[in-house]
Amino acid sequence: MSETPGIILARYAVSQRTAPLPSDVLEKVRVHLLDSLAAIVSGSALSARTAGRNYAELRGGNLEATVIGASRRFPVVEAALANGMCAHADESDDSHESSQTHPGCGVVPSALAVAEYVQASGEDLLKAVELGYEVTIRFGEALSPCMSFARSSLSCHAFAPLFGAGFAAGSLLGFNETQFLVLLNYLAQEASGLMTWRLDQAHTLKSYVFAGMPSSNGVRCAMMVKAGWTGAGDVLGTDRNFFDSISPHQQLMLNVSDLGTYHKILETDLKKYSVGFPIAAPLAALEDILDRTKVPADQIGEVRITYLSDWFKVIGDASKMPDLNLRHCVSATIVEGHLSFAMSHDESHMLDPQIVAAGEKVIFEDAPPDQDRFEAVVRVILTDGSTHIARQSREVLGRIQNPMTRSQSDAKALELLKTVLSEKSSYALINTIHSLEEAHTLDSLLNILRELKKH
Repeated sequence: MSETPGIILARYAVSQRTAPLPSDVLEKVRVHLLDSLAAIVSGSALSARTAGRNYAELRGGNLEATVIGASRRFPVVEAALANGMCAHADESDDSHESSQTHPGCGVVPSALAVAEYVQASGEDLLKAVELGYEVTIRFGEALSPCMSFARSSLSCHAFAPLFGAGFAAGSLLGFNETQFLVLLNYLAQEASGLMTWRLDQAHTLKSYVFAGMPSSNGVRCAMMVKAGWTGAGDVLGTDRNFFDSISPHQQLMLNVSDLGTYHKILETDLKKYSVGFPIAAPLAALEDILDRTKVPADQIGEVRITYLSDWFKVIGDASKMPDLNLRHCVSATIVEGHLSFAMSHDESHMLDPQIVAAGEKVIFEDAPPDQDRFEAVVRVILTDGSTHIARQSREVLGRIQNPMTRSQSDAKALELLKTVLSEKSSYALINTIHSLEEAHTLDSLLNILRELKKH
C-alpha cells in the first residue's frame, strides 16, 4: 500500500505514544490541559453542564469515568459528552486561528475519560492530549478553506476536533497502525456539524457542536474499534475519499509532511477573556483607555467601536448570551472597569439598569477597507468633549504572538477553578498538572475534579 496521508498519520500516532515530548511542547501541553480543565470546572456551573449531566444520568450504565462535580462515575462515552458540554460552556477554552478550532474543549474531555477508563499515567494523558491537538489542528487547517473561510454552513469547530478526540482515545487504548486506520474510517462517517450553533441562546447547542459531540463521538468510534470493528482502506487517500466528500471541487489535503518535527499545539492561543474570540480586541482597547485615564463611567459620553462588520453578525445585539454579546461586555467593562467572569456569564447582568444605560452609549461602526479585519479601534468620548483612542490588533494577551507567562495562565485558571472548587483544591489541581508527567496514576487529579462545592 502506498504512503497515503492516513497511513502516515496512523504510523505517527503509534510512534508518538513512546517518543518523549520536547520540553517546550511538554510545558505547552501542561498549560493547555490546565486551561481546558479549568474551563470544564467553571463550565460545570452553567446550563450546558445541566444538559450533559442530565443525559448522562438518564443513560446510567457502567461506572467507568468521572463527570466533573459528580459523586458517581458514568460510561466513558457519556462522561466525555457531559464534560465536553462543560468545556465550551463559558468561552474560556483555548483556540487555534488557522484551523478555526477550539482544540482543548473537544480533545481533553475525550482523553480524560479514556485515561481514567484504562487507568493511564499522567504521562499517558499528556501524550494523548498532545496527539489530539496535533490531529485536530491539522484536520482543521485542511478543512477551513472550504468551511469557515468560505462561509460554509459546515462548522470546522465540530469536524476537526472529532478526529483529535478519536486519536487521543485511540492512543490511550493502545491502538496499532491498522486500528488507527480503521478508526479514521469511522470518524469520517461521524464527521458533522453545522453553523446553526450561532442561533443558540443558551450555549447548549454551541457547547454540543464545539465539544460535547466531537468528544463523545470520538470516544465512541475508538471504543467500536477496540471492540473489533473493521474497515479497510485509507479514507483520506483513496478515490472518493473524505475530503472529496466535503469539497469535490477543491484539492483538500491533510498536511503530514512535518509530523513529529513540528508540534501544532505551540500555535494554540489562550484566552485572557472568557468571551467569544472577536470580543477580545475591542475589550483590550477599551481597558487600555480606562487604565490610562481612570475615567469614571458617568463621565463617558460615547464609546465608538470601529470593527469589521462581519464580527457584529456573531457578537452583535442579536446574540442573547452575555459572553457573545459585545455591547454587554463593553457596557459591563465601562461600569466595572474590567470584565469579570460573573459579568460575562450571568445573564441577569444583561438586565442591570446601570449596564443597560452604559450600553446606550456604545456605537458600532464598520471598519474602513484599509483597516485589518482583526483590528479594533475604540474611541471613548467624554462628557467634556475630549476623546481617547486605542487600537488593538489580534495579538491580545494569550495569543501566540503575545503569550501568557506561566504565572498569568495559572492566575486565569485559578479564577475559573475557584468559581466551583475550594481555593485549596484549586491550587492542588494547578500543582498536580504542573508535575503530571511524574504521576503513575490519575487518582489525585480525579479526586479533585469530583469535588462539587466550595468549602
